[in-house]
Amino acid sequence: MKRLLLLPALLSTVFAGAQTINELRYWVNDDPATLATAAVGPDADLNLSASWMLPNLPKDFNTVTYQFKDSDGRWSVPHTLPVLRNTGLADGYAYWIDDAIANATTGSLGPGQVVDLIADLPIGLPSGNHLFTIQFSSAQGSWSVPLTTEFSVVLEVPELPGVTDLLLFPNPITQQLSLRLSTEEARTLDLQVVDLRGAVVADLSTWSVSSTATRNWDLSTLAPGNYLLRFTGDDGVAAIPFVKE
Repeated sequence: MKRLLLLPALLSTVFAGAQTINELRYWVNDDPATLATAAVGPDADLNLSASWMLPNLPKDFNTVTYQFKDSDGRWSVPHTLPVLRNTGLADGYAYWIDDAIANATTGSLGPGQVVDLIADLPIGLPSGNHLFTIQFSSAQGSWSVPLTTEFSVVLEVPELPGVTDLLLFPNPITQQLSLRLSTEEARTLDLQVVDLRGAVVADLSTWSVSSTATRNWDLSTLAPGNYLLRFTGDDGVAAIPFVKE
């Protein structure tokens, strides 16, 4: 008898879960005044982004919350998605070091323009790790979310007299490694990436450098881990630690 009583209960559960979706409703930024609805046909391939008739959104991040209603008149659990209004092409930037936003440096951008910000970073920062934060402005007057990257500075290299203000950017790295340094006189340095056992894992060849110069390397194929960027000059050998993520 117990088995016979359980069967109708199981069937009712299955039928309850087989209802069709016939309506969508959504609202923006938790504002009930923006509530809108749309009909959903059977077997419809619903494109939410095409279905949304969104109001004039602020020129930054927003949220859209949506629900579906089934043929029994029940609404699903609300789901919220972040959306970003397209604010047009970037036409400028601002960056600052170590959260000192009051000392931000600004610049303009033209279509297809490439800016070497590493070469523009200030010289004379204290030795150690620092934070570089940048924002981009659009032609519509809005600003992007700030992006922050860590980098390393070594003011003096006792093993290589005359080499100063080494800047390793970023640190940790993901793909590209950039190095900026200053020398009192022209010299040639051999650069290699070595692991913590001292084995050479990447030969970056020689670099003839004078005054202040910047160079970039693609290390995207380097396995994640801890490494040393080793410099060999006529006066000696020095190394700066970095991390590949």
